[in-house]
Amino acid sequence: MLITLWLCNKQNVFKKFKKGDGLITFFFILFSLFYAISAFNNNDGLTIIFSQYSRYLIAYCLWFLVRREIQYKNADTEKLNLFIYDVFLMQIVITLAKIFIFRGQHIESIVGSISHTGGAPGTTIPILGFISLWFVKQGVLQKKEWIFVAGLMLIGLFAGKRAIWFIMPIVIAGFMLYVPGLKLDKKMWFVLLMAPFVFYLGVRLTPTLNPENVVWGSFDIDYTFDYAEKYQFGDQSIKNQKKAQGRGGATLALWDKWNSNESLTENDWFGIGFSSMYASDYDSFSKLGLGLNHKGSATGVFQSYVTSGYMGVITTTLFFFSLLWRIKTKRVRWLLIAIVAWEYFLYTGLIFRTPAFMFLIIYFVHYSNYQYKLKKNIKPAPTPYISMFPQAVEDKPQ
Repeated sequence: MLITLWLCNKQNVFKKFKKGDGLITFFFILFSLFYAISAFNNNDGLTIIFSQYSRYLIAYCLWFLVRREIQYKNADTEKLNLFIYDVFLMQIVITLAKIFIFRGQHIESIVGSISHTGGAPGTTIPILGFISLWFVKQGVLQKKEWIFVAGLMLIGLFAGKRAIWFIMPIVIAGFMLYVPGLKLDKKMWFVLLMAPFVFYLGVRLTPTLNPENVVWGSFDIDYTFDYAEKYQFGDQSIKNQKKAQGRGGATLALWDKWNSNESLTENDWFGIGFSSMYASDYDSFSKLGLGLNHKGSATGVFQSYVTSGYMGVITTTLFFFSLLWRIKTKRVRWLLIAIVAWEYFLYTGLIFRTPAFMFLIIYFVHYSNYQYKLKKNIKPAPTPYISMFPQAVEDKPQ
């Protein structure tokens, strides 16, 4: 956090506000206000207060720092692209090493080079990796790029993640077909025909998605979708119980509570603190009486509710989605909003809480706008440029 603030000060980024930055800053201040109210109202320790807040402050600062690197056509932009590509390539290589070390076992807690409680990065990394590849290659993917995508899918497979087989085909189709508005040619037909085959392999290779619960079990589409529904929204046979089931059930429970005739309490508005969510185990979390079957079902939005209540949910949504709203290319904007909304409202919300992932989201926004300006022949304002890369050549703005 301190390094990020130092970089911002060195670059004088806060003195270079552009149109829309004021609204983003306003939402961030609003978010910070309710964050502080929740933190001090619930007597959270200073360590967890600042460790959690630093994630969001870094995201805010990255908005300015990344834009400064990308908005000029210079060597640093290409270096940044290659760096991002190499980072994901490293994740694939580490995953291949993991396969040999653990003899093909699915290990959730180690995803690429990331050690994490639970395997959520096993879904998030492949998605962000594909989007990064799409931007770096400007939407033109050749054979070697599709091999790279297959490597990304291995990350999810050997993290034991199920969602990747459902969401990744949608992400790929969105960027390859919806964004460019392409008609189906021979190459696209081949990609579409391969999608069911990849899904078939994913079901058979993921134990929880087949009836035998083993690697290379049988393919039973009814079992697979029934499992996915139960995992996301709970078992229909126990719907009458008071606790919400699954990640989708957690989000629906918040929506139902908001629309109910019951009066919302102070805890509903401002949450019960960050220690309750991020410094508790499964047993202690279950004793909080939050109406969720277990901690693992807490979506990103539910975690915001626990820590800072509905005000935290509202301000978090306003701040982060205001960043995505700045994308100038309409189809890219709506597709990225849909992907991030799914991850926050129906998955773990890991993107918002992980500075490395937020760096990528902000990179997508600014690089998309950079490409948009190049296509429209819009030249950036001639502002003095100071590189974040010590060894970089400081080119003048084009």
